[in-house]
Formats: sequence, C-alpha cells, structure tokens
Amino acid sequence: MIKWSSKPHWRHLVDVGTLRDDLVAAITGAAIVLPQAIAFASIAGLPPTYGLYSAMITPVVAALCGSSRIVVSGPTTAVSALVFVALAPTYVSGSSEWIGAALVLTLLVGAIQLAIGLARLGRFLTFVSSPVINGFSAGAAILIAMSQLGDVLDVALPHLGVPTAFLSQLVVALPAAAPGAIIVAGVTLSTALILRFYVPGLPGHLVALGIGGVVNWGFELGTRTVGAIPSILPTPSVPSISMTSLMALAQPALAIAIVGLMQSVTVARLYAHRRDETLDGNREIIGQGLSNLVGPFFSAYAGSGSLTRTAVNHEAGARTPMAAVFASFALIAILFLVAPLFSALPIPAMAAVIILVAWRQIGFAEFYRLARQSRRDAFTFFITFVAAIAVGLEFSVFAGVLLSLALFLNESINAELELTVPDQNRPNHSFHNVRHGGPECPQLLFGRLNGPLYFGVVDKLRQTLRRIERERPGQKNLVLKLTGIGQLDLAGAELLIEEGRRRRARGGRLHLTSRYAPLLDRMRQYGVVEALEDENIYSHRHDAIAAIVPNKLDADICAGCKARIFHECPPRSVRRDTDFL
Repeated sequence: MIKWSSKPHWRHLVDVGTLRDDLVAAITGAAIVLPQAIAFASIAGLPPTYGLYSAMITPVVAALCGSSRIVVSGPTTAVSALVFVALAPTYVSGSSEWIGAALVLTLLVGAIQLAIGLARLGRFLTFVSSPVINGFSAGAAILIAMSQLGDVLDVALPHLGVPTAFLSQLVVALPAAAPGAIIVAGVTLSTALILRFYVPGLPGHLVALGIGGVVNWGFELGTRTVGAIPSILPTPSVPSISMTSLMALAQPALAIAIVGLMQSVTVARLYAHRRDETLDGNREIIGQGLSNLVGPFFSAYAGSGSLTRTAVNHEAGARTPMAAVFASFALIAILFLVAPLFSALPIPAMAAVIILVAWRQIGFAEFYRLARQSRRDAFTFFITFVAAIAVGLEFSVFAGVLLSLALFLNESINAELELTVPDQNRPNHSFHNVRHGGPECPQLLFGRLNGPLYFGVVDKLRQTLRRIERERPGQKNLVLKLTGIGQLDLAGAELLIEEGRRRRARGGRLHLTSRYAPLLDRMRQYGVVEALEDENIYSHRHDAIAAIVPNKLDADICAGCKARIFHECPPRSVRRDTDFL
C-alpha cells in the first residue's frame, strides 16, 4: 500500500540554534558548489547556467521531500557523464535540441524514481551493505581528490576514466606546475587544518577559502580564479515533450535513475550511520524523484545526492535539511550580490578544501576494523573500493552488492547439520556437539540444523544425511531440531519427506522439533506434517524424548543398553542405581 506524507518529519528539530548552524554550513556549501555546478554542466554538454539552476532547485525539493537530514542533492559527476553519453549519439552538444532533450530526460528520470519510491521498492536498496557503502565512499573520495590535482597544480590532466593514464600524465605535468597555484592551495589547506584542530567552532573551510583568496590577491600570484559568474535566476518554463523523444530516452533514463538512486541512498545511508540517524529509504527516493520532476520546469537537469556537497555540509556543522535550502538561497545571493568578489576566488583554494574533505571520507580506520573483525566484509570493502577507482563509481556499487550477495549465498549453502548428545553435566536435556564426547543412545540420534532450508542447501544436506546413515546404521531414529530456520521452500520440504521415508523403511522414524509457528504452517502447506505424521513433530526436544524413548524404541535393545542417558530410559534387566541420571 502506497503511503507518503508531505510533511517534513524533521520539522520539530528546527530551532534558533539549528538555523544558525545550518546557515553557516549553507554559506560554505554555496561557495563550494558554484564552480562545481559550472564544471558538471560542462561534463553534461550543457551551458554553465544549467548547472547553476540544478544546484539551486534540485537540493531544495530533495531536502524538503526526502528523509535524510544532511544529504545535499544536485548535479554530480556520474549523472552528468551519463547524461552526456545518453544524448551524444543523437544531438549536438550545447544546442537547443540537446538542452531540450536533457530536460525531457530529467523528467523521465524523476518519474521512474518517483514510481520506485511510491511502490516502496526502496527496501531492495538495503542490499547495499555497510562495507559496500564505505568502500564506495573511500573510492569516491580518492577520485574526488585526484580530480582536484589539476587545479592545485594549474595543469591540464586527463579524465579519471583510466587511472593509469591519469597518473602517468600527472608525472609528466609536474614540471609545468604553477608555483603560485601550489602556494595558494597549500595556504588554504594548512589554514583549514589549523582551524579544525584549534578553533573548531569557526567555519574553517570558508575562512580558509577567504585567506587563500587574500594571499593570491596580496602577493599577486596570478592564480586562476572562478571568473565572471552569470547572475541569472531560473525562469519557469515547460519542457517540450514528444512521444519520439520519450521513447528514445526511456532506456538511458532508467539507467540514470538507478545510478542516481544508488548514489543518493548510498550517501544518505553513509551519513545516517555516521550521525546515528534514522533513514527512510522510500521517502528519500521519493524526494529524489520529485526533485528531478520539478527541476526541468526551472531548467535544471538530472541530479542526485552529492557526496562532496554532503561531506562539506556535514563538516560545516549542518543539522537539518534547512542547510540545503539555505545553500540554494546563498548561491543566489552570491550570484546577485558578491559575484565580482567571488569571481576573484582562486580555483586552487577551492580544490584544496575539496581534497581535505575527500581525505576525511576515505575511512582507513573502518577498513582496519573490518580486517580485524570480518575478512568477508573487509574483502567486500576492498573490491568495492578498487572497482570505484578502476572502473567507476556507479559500477562499484553494483559490484559490491553482487559480491555481498554471492558471499551470503556461499555461506548459506554451507549450513551444517550438527550432531548432538545429551550433556551429562547439565540437567533438563541440555545438549552439546558430539565432538565434545559423551554416551549416545544406540537407537536415537539427535541433530540440529541452523539456517534456512531451501534449494541452495538441499544437495549438501542430503549428502550429510546419507553419510550419517552409513556411519550410524543402528541409530535409525533421528530427532532433528530446526533452529533459526526462517525459510522453507519446496525443495527443503521434499528433503524432509524423503528422509522420513528412508528412515521408516529401515524401521525408524524422522522426528522434528520447532517452536516457530510460521515454519510449522509451511510444513503443513508442503505436506511435511502429513508425510511424517503429526505425532512425530514436537515443539520441544524434551517432549520428543518423553514420547520416543519409552514408546518407540526397541525394548530389547533398551533392556541391555549400558548408556542409560535419559531419565525416560526403561529399567535394565539387572537394576543398578548408577544406570540412571
């Protein structure tokens, strides 16, 4: 059932203190996003103003309608690149047809994302595990930092698509690096670090940017600056839509919608974990969809949750989504009021701040913790990280999810049937693994099956049961405790029925114990209860022992048995007190 409330769930958190912190964070975020928005628009083949429009409109809608308190949406590298790839085969970059198609493409992306959110399919994005999120974050941080090296050195470097080519070109370009750009970047970075450690209450990034600008201006270093910024507000308009363009752009729109959501939800979950906040994945998806639906009516192209802007927002002390709203207004204010002053801001200074923010997102400590605690999670982190750098961010998330699922399935098919015996040192029929030793009943065997009983484990369990049958021919009765089984499919049910039939043919029985009512209902549905007979299924193991030992075992074998491991065992022919527990 589709349910969604348009009322912000965080409105009760807003007070004078949060508004002040959000405003400070917004000013910092606006200063960072302005040059980024222009660069992202260029990647998408659009005029710079469209990047600014996206940075103004998209974050406001996404923040007010989404779930995350910290995520800032807008144009991003991956989505911008996908927009370019979708339009390049058909349109001329920068033309009016290209711009119109980009807006229609954004409408389709928004519609797809909104449909996913309203259908409550966001739960499938929970397959993005914490190691995948952290690996994605670390890889993205490295790529973001590397992308700023050209501006720090004031040299031209290739796109990060091929890391080896990028690094080799970086080595070649080092002799041509501009000393002035390196000085400005170094001063800005050092200032930000000093302020962070010694004056954490100040908006360190913003102050560092200002000092970097003063150094560049005061010492006449001649470093490249942002330059003239168009101070134009987006005007409402209706994109020109045709059935031909909708059909042509539907497939790339689906790809952009999925990648955008994966990035947005990944970033949202990353910071929800770090800030110990609750995230509603479906609401976040709805917010992203609405932002891309509304955006084209104000000349904004497709966007998603931005890792860079979110990281800056978090580092600058944002507390509610009002920071994203304020940042849009701050961006407008910069364009109208201080565009000439901002135009003198050195690009190396902004690059240095972005590198600092990226460095803090790499998560070396997280990888070290995973390496000590879980090799599987550490391996997932590492593969996601490598895929992000070597192949691309959008692929890294898919690679991490697929790897997580593969590792989970590998563990699930390794479910073991553990043989147990009564623990003679503990009362009430307590059991432990047969490897710990202890007397066994010559006629009755006990086992414990942990995990789901489905088609993936059936073959291995069948082999285990056959081996037990060969090694323990006298123990014809098996009491199988189904522990932690939340899933039973037809293949698993057929294995239970098959084992019951084989043991009955040998003169014994298969007995099951489980206290999980849904599992008992599924066993009735699949015919297990009918095949094994109801009296052979028990809620507790001690109920099974009480019913089986006195009534269903061979009395002659019991009379001569020396084990005497149950209170329910019948007396021997020659009674001795030591024969009883």
